[in-house]
Amino acid sequence: MSLDMLRKPNSRKKGLKMLVYGQSGTGKTVLGLSFPKIVAVDSEDGYAWYEGTDRAKNIVGILDTQSFEDLSNLLDDLEDSIDEFDTLIVDSETKIHENIQEALIEVEESRALRKGKDVLDANLSIRSYGKIKQLESRLQNLKVKLASQGINIVSIAQAQDEMKDMGSNKRIKIGEKPNMAKNAQFDYDVVLRLFVKDGKYMGIVEKDRTETYERGAEIENPSYANWAKRLTADDNKGNVIVKDFGKDKEKSKVAYEETVVSEMPFKDQVADYVSKLDGQDKKEAFAKKVKALTGSGSLSTLTEEQQSKVLTYMNDNKLEAA
Repeated sequence: MSLDMLRKPNSRKKGLKMLVYGQSGTGKTVLGLSFPKIVAVDSEDGYAWYEGTDRAKNIVGILDTQSFEDLSNLLDDLEDSIDEFDTLIVDSETKIHENIQEALIEVEESRALRKGKDVLDANLSIRSYGKIKQLESRLQNLKVKLASQGINIVSIAQAQDEMKDMGSNKRIKIGEKPNMAKNAQFDYDVVLRLFVKDGKYMGIVEKDRTETYERGAEIENPSYANWAKRLTADDNKGNVIVKDFGKDKEKSKVAYEETVVSEMPFKDQVADYVSKLDGQDKKEAFAKKVKALTGSGSLSTLTEEQQSKVLTYMNDNKLEAA
């Protein structure tokens, strides 16, 4: 790896990525509404009672949906309006997560019907689980990209019991976790679990990269104000560095495909290249080029030197076969 790929650490503007989760009635939505200039994705119709009240004064706009596709399109569109809002709230991530699962189980049921199988026996296949992970990873990367441009991300999730298998068909509750994409909490700067104690809304800090609070700290009525000083500090001003990790996956895919092809026998590499050429005219032009380079029209008779010439040509012109 060239050192030219590295950047120097610097002060720059960045948004806070916060994950808030808890049981019903613990103040999750109220915490989210304390953030500035909000675009909210309301998947539970939970904002209806706040609209038109002082609680909703920071809302710029609301998208009512549980659809992964709607949220994905919104995240793409928001990049063109980056100066019109400061915070994106997804309330709740749980409903989006469930929507993806429900959509894919319906696909599996349709497949079962087409194959004459009992719909009740249809389960999510390994392929579908992979698709769920792919879709949710794309959403997370889009959120990270917005945060790198200075937008606060507040993901709100319902809590679910975390269980431990004790053997002999016995399981015990050992805690709670957010009901959303598996391991998604690692993408966030702050993770708060909300609960009610002695009639007060409380938040326990499970993670805080901003170092505003220590892990395990309990905060009464947590809100944007608890992190406002850190978010407006001098080291969170200036230019932005856009982080588009979604592109990294595409680069990895291309690099992997190139590695696989390069390890194929020569004839298979040529066949792969030709299969990607668009139109018979391009395929005929390639065959003529091979003969011009090698003096032969038969791949099986080419020497290693002649094969090398053909491979070099294919590599230099791989965009033709894209």
